[in-house]
Amino acid sequence: MNWTEGLINAIDYIETHLIDGEVLDQNTIARQAYSSPDNFRKVFHLITGYTIGEYIRNRRLSLAGEELISSNRTVTDIALEYGYDTPESFTKAFTRFHGNSPTYVRNNKSGLHNFTRIVLRVTADGGSMLNYRIVKINNMCIAGYSRVFTSLDTAKNNVLIPKFTRECCSQSWDKLMEIKSTDEKPNNCLFGYRSNDFINIDKFNNEISCFNYTFGRMITKQEISGLNISDYSITSIPDGEWICFDCSDTTPAGQQSLWYKIYTEFLPFSHYNIAPDITLECSNVSLKNKQNYLLLQIRPDKV
Repeated sequence: MNWTEGLINAIDYIETHLIDGEVLDQNTIARQAYSSPDNFRKVFHLITGYTIGEYIRNRRLSLAGEELISSNRTVTDIALEYGYDTPESFTKAFTRFHGNSPTYVRNNKSGLHNFTRIVLRVTADGGSMLNYRIVKINNMCIAGYSRVFTSLDTAKNNVLIPKFTRECCSQSWDKLMEIKSTDEKPNNCLFGYRSNDFINIDKFNNEISCFNYTFGRMITKQEISGLNISDYSITSIPDGEWICFDCSDTTPAGQQSLWYKIYTEFLPFSHYNIAPDITLECSNVSLKNKQNYLLLQIRPDKV
């Protein structure tokens, strides 16, 4: 199943369960696309411009507005049907979305915003030139600094992760440059490695999907012994083949634009089976050759 079919299945599932009052679990939605939750969230946001939560909320509030002016059902009944626990929480969300309260809308039969269902179509997009190659990474790890991010908001992470890497560079540049590897050619690259999703438990005992992002230098696992381990976070990189894409635009926006092309133009039509939730970003910081590279790991079994 390609990404287009998977997204259509997932959107069909969302639309079917918009008005039954249940919580739409994002893990269940991702399974409709035969995707990992984090990978699906990323692709959904890249293609539609909305997070899954934003899409569900906007669709429910749009439909709730239509029902307010076309039926005599109480606000409480409508709130429960569209997944809100109380009339107060529904009224607050409704007013923020439509710009008018439920009472105003019902009394005046006006003041509504419409948010339509997303429909995917094949268009004449694409035509981009993506330069890529296959590279092997074995017995390597990233030595640097790590931070845990939640997986739920791709748009927010597009801001927070670049901010984190800038902090690492501004506060710990000399320590990063001290890390050398005999196997890294050239030896002037910084890497950002995003690991698999895991579940974290917050102080309220809620399960939160998270991932670890490590920013630093690539070294062999044997070279770890030469470092002061207390100074750095060490994260192993899975062995295997990776697709490496050239990224001439070294800004965060340039990288995000390339990720969009990779997920919407390259992967849906390629034969590669990609390991979910794992990415590697490489920045060559040489003054002579400022170049970024984005990498995705290939699963041994190709589809």
